[in-house]
Amino acid sequence: MNVSSLDISILVIYILACLSLGLYLSRKEGAEGYFVNNRKTKPLFLIFTALSTSVGAGTVLGVASASFQTGISFGVLFMIASGLGWTLMGYLAPRIKKFGDEQRAYTFGDYLFHQYSDRTRKIGRLVVLIAYFFATGIQFVAFAQLINVTTNLSFTPALLIVALVTVIYTVAAGVRGDFYTDALQFFVMFPVFIFLFIKGFSLVGIQELFILPDGFLSLYNYSGPIFFWAGVLFGFPLILTSVDAWQRIFAAVDERTAKIAFYFSGVLKVGVIGASIFIGLLAYHIVPQADSDGAMFALMAEILPSGLLGLGLASVLAIIMSTVDTGIMVGSATITKDFFLAKHPNVSEKEILKVGRISASLFGLVGLALAYFVQDIVTLAIVSVQVLLIFAPALLGGLVWKVKNEKSAYWSILLGFLVTLIILPINVNLAFIPGLLVAIIVYIVPIFRERRLARV
Repeated sequence: MNVSSLDISILVIYILACLSLGLYLSRKEGAEGYFVNNRKTKPLFLIFTALSTSVGAGTVLGVASASFQTGISFGVLFMIASGLGWTLMGYLAPRIKKFGDEQRAYTFGDYLFHQYSDRTRKIGRLVVLIAYFFATGIQFVAFAQLINVTTNLSFTPALLIVALVTVIYTVAAGVRGDFYTDALQFFVMFPVFIFLFIKGFSLVGIQELFILPDGFLSLYNYSGPIFFWAGVLFGFPLILTSVDAWQRIFAAVDERTAKIAFYFSGVLKVGVIGASIFIGLLAYHIVPQADSDGAMFALMAEILPSGLLGLGLASVLAIIMSTVDTGIMVGSATITKDFFLAKHPNVSEKEILKVGRISASLFGLVGLALAYFVQDIVTLAIVSVQVLLIFAPALLGGLVWKVKNEKSAYWSILLGFLVTLIILPINVNLAFIPGLLVAIIVYIVPIFRERRLARV
């Protein structure tokens, strides 16, 4: 990629600005501010951060890559599941916010403990850490690819630069800094997306855009009909199983704010996924020789002029940074609250903050190691999603039907997780189907048995 010194300068300035903001906001930070922004986040900030965090490399780069490679299938599935899921989350947000305020919660591990038991939280925290290692790895890989295509650095040194920037920034800033930079990143992303479309469609007309290979307009081209319909049926609770979504709700100023923010963010999320499909198809026509994972970067380099290309690359960087810092914060909050505070409940706020920052550093480094060994963005995204989905029965049962059956929740999460892990090496795209089916069956059978015995 031919990137001018002006474009690289814009990228470097953006990185330094985010680092500076993170360090500035870290001054006099307390534990509540570090993990949940003192539970005072207003509607616009909440919309910006919920959307920016959700729209990471797995969404924009992953959907664009899949569309470039196989057409609309993966993106349409993601749009339908996201629309249903964010609507569900908006409906449940007031209940989650109420619980968070009453229990001073940081993660949904706190909910598993309160609704079910300590051992349910213990297995839950293990699953969360594994899932978010993969989710963080996605962002590191995407960030390293961005540096690679702009500077011609090989993947390994690019990855090390990524780790240094993101870990330092996140450890310093916490969730409060995450929220402020998410707002900045929101406004960096959208103007560039708009220009990319204007320029792209001036080169490729609407009719020409849909002149594609056989199967590209099929809903089943990505991985067949089973994957598509199972993804729609089982994938919509995904946002409910995202620890970062719970953190955002806990951080809201009140229940109404949480509800409105998630409804609005859901509409915008569906729009971004749709835009990512078009970006992938535009890249297929304009830069057909590009590597699928780098299709969006190649498209930018081809059609954006110098200066605007720098802003375009900064927008991709914004997408990545807004998600990677959240992934690290989820890992930090899980380790701090569900491991450390579970054993040391009476430590000072200063000690909590110290453990949180150390945990963020360690979590970021482990995510870095994973990204080094698994460099496929789509695979990393699918694995992280599938591992989290097994929480859906226990969370829906507790929030919607007020179920408090401890054995159901514990064994549902444990066995669903194990089945998913066993199937992943065999079929990475379809492992979530048997895993989630086992989680559902194991969750509901003891409940029906207890109710039948109660009638007798």
